Amino acid sequence: MYLELAKRNLLRTKVRSSLAVIGIIIGVMAIASIGIFGESLKASVLQNFEDVANELLITPAFSQGYSEIEKNVVDKIEKIPSIKTFIPLKNTRDFVEHKSKKNYGLIYGIDEESLEELFVAEKGSIKLRGSCVVGSGIADMFDLRAGSKISVAGWEFRVSAILKEEGARFDLNPNNIIFLSQNDFDKLFDEGYSMIIVKVEKLDDVEKIKEYIDKKVNSRGEKVTVFEMKIILERIDEVFAQMTLFLMAIAGISLLVAGVSILNIMLMSTIERTKEIGVMRAIGAYRETILKIFMLEALILGIIGSATGGILSLAGGFGIDMLVLGSAEHLFTPSTATHIIEGITFGILTALTSGLYPAWKASKLEPIEALRYE
Repeated sequence: MYLELAKRNLLRTKVRSSLAVIGIIIGVMAIASIGIFGESLKASVLQNFEDVANELLITPAFSQGYSEIEKNVVDKIEKIPSIKTFIPLKNTRDFVEHKSKKNYGLIYGIDEESLEELFVAEKGSIKLRGSCVVGSGIADMFDLRAGSKISVAGWEFRVSAILKEEGARFDLNPNNIIFLSQNDFDKLFDEGYSMIIVKVEKLDDVEKIKEYIDKKVNSRGEKVTVFEMKIILERIDEVFAQMTLFLMAIAGISLLVAGVSILNIMLMSTIERTKEIGVMRAIGAYRETILKIFMLEALILGIIGSATGGILSLAGGFGIDMLVLGSAEHLFTPSTATHIIEGITFGILTALTSGLYPAWKASKLEPIEALRYE
């Protein structure tokens, strides 16, 4: 009975009720769509780093006066169990020359298999015996192509491959690097190891290996610094979570406007139905009955608007993903359902909160005063 009365009262003010519902739809859509987009953006960014989540970067403990990693330390780390990939690196800077162009370049010594595992050749094929591999930035700087000859520290090497351009990387960005084999590098330069890239079999083994290095290598003083790449992923996740929450809070302002609209509608309804409320109270209706009817009206508006907004937010999220990311591959995930539920919940709670005061005011009307109202 209460539900029928609430529906009847809302249908009597179709225009105002429709406007209130539209306000809730817009608010819920804004909150859920931005939440969906935030999760898609985070997933898209993290996807670029998922291959390095199981990596450890080991560098000299510069703060303790070490400028390179000693050979015996490298040998100890290589023997650690659970290591999937072990890549020791040496690097230096020296003159690089091609035709009339001459400049300082960053040169790394690495074995061929490790280079193939880390990076992809865009032109040519990766070969390091008597040859070199260059990053896209070096190729552009010296107008190189696969097969070109380049002079490194006075020695001539043929460019076997140009690596595919990489975006942001936290381990080793190849764009402006010239790669030589370890043997060729050692012939030209007298440098120690500057970095070790370690990939583990399981993500859970990262902490174990870090503890092992501290015990076997750093037990008598810090010789190397170990950096876990998964920390970066955790920080990225935290930043995007905060950013998404902030944007959803801004979008929530539109829901607040919808709540004010419901408050206005319900107050107007209370004034217009004062005499009706007086009659209901005169024939025995309790204050709780009046309260329930008004709260049901607010709930109906909230459910209709929130449910519609939640469904439409999928389209909103899809549109923003396609516009900004150019892809909607991360749209249909559990987080999408979570944000839609959040939007619907906030929409219903906003409607109920907005209807609370008008409902309380209507329930407090005295029968005699209400019947006299004109």
